[in-house]
Amino acid sequence: MTITKNFKKIIKGLYADNLYKNSFYLMLSNIVSGLLGFVFLMIATRLYSSNDIGIYSVMFSVISLIILFSMTGGFGNALIKLVPSASSSDKNKLVFSFLMISCFMVLIMSFIFVSFIDVFSSKLIFLKENLFYGFIFILFAIFSALSALFNGIFTAFRRTQYVLIGNVSTNIGKIILLPLFVSFLYMGIFYSTGIGTLLGIFISFFLLYKARLIIFKLNINFDIIKKNFNYILINYFSSIASALFGLLLPIFILNIFSAEMAAYFFIAWVIFSIITAFLMSTIMSFFIEGSYNINEIKKNRNKGLKSSLIIATISILCIFLFGKSVLSLFGEAYLNSLDLLYIFTISLYFFVINKMYLVELLIKKKMNETIIFNFLITIPAIISGTLLMFYFGLLGVGYGWLIGQTLGIVWIIFKRII
Repeated sequence: MTITKNFKKIIKGLYADNLYKNSFYLMLSNIVSGLLGFVFLMIATRLYSSNDIGIYSVMFSVISLIILFSMTGGFGNALIKLVPSASSSDKNKLVFSFLMISCFMVLIMSFIFVSFIDVFSSKLIFLKENLFYGFIFILFAIFSALSALFNGIFTAFRRTQYVLIGNVSTNIGKIILLPLFVSFLYMGIFYSTGIGTLLGIFISFFLLYKARLIIFKLNINFDIIKKNFNYILINYFSSIASALFGLLLPIFILNIFSAEMAAYFFIAWVIFSIITAFLMSTIMSFFIEGSYNINEIKKNRNKGLKSSLIIATISILCIFLFGKSVLSLFGEAYLNSLDLLYIFTISLYFFVINKMYLVELLIKKKMNETIIFNFLITIPAIISGTLLMFYFGLLGVGYGWLIGQTLGIVWIIFKRII
């Protein structure tokens, strides 16, 4: 009885701690979304060819790049920092200004991409030759931007349970629809993803309205954008640097090697991304709490770091023990991704330390160092990964990623010493 009471007391204490509570919901969201995403890919690799998976992975990467360069990523992180200290009216202005600008930017950028696709990636020329495919691509890009922003909005308002609901709805929709579009080949996977994302958006809209976190008013307030422009801009460049590696490499691999090789990279990267999403749950909770209470940065950082390193250790052991079995679920051909997955996994400790350091910089608004630190990791990783790819194949991509993360650790040590 005493043990039960103590256990309940511990659970109650953890839930009362905003960092752990938000970490729990974000982590649960990432675990469930990761598992459902894993099921989605497992079904997709059984129903569709590796060529279809490769083409889809590149389309997915292109949309993610468009969202990234449209400022959506910068808006999401900026909301987490700016909402806690904003007045009720400013919160409304921030949310709807970011939503409207993001959708407009994605619309323009995706249209430009489709129009000049023969310049960007000739192997995706079908998006330009088939007007319907091009229209669907642009529409789904807007859906994806909205979905990403809703996650940022709910996180900023400490309603991370809504992130869980929205992400689960999206992933379940994708899985249910996947077998229905097999005859459309790679576009079938794309249709499933886009419609599933739309389902998640509808549910997120409903949750936002029901919670009455903001008053619905579709307009753009340029004054609030100007007021916070520097912080938004830094977050914009920071988001680009953080995500660029995983989004550019599939395109490079498709153009240099083949769609099949792009598929092998994509599967390894998705598994690795699922693991890092678990880690980012705790790291983002540190960001939330640091934004609400800057006086307890060190305390929250240490709690977040300990939790993240424990998760990283468990993940590394699981991948080295069961990685081969996991990849075999996608088909024997995807065992070609195993060594690349091992290399990505080795970097997890470096990844955790680098991300915690980066979030601390954002909380303290050390914006110049934030940009330098991000690009110090990303640019060498992309350049070395691309060059080494010619000598080591897919393993070269992993070596490039490891080089970038190592440079981040070197920078942190250097800054601590001086």
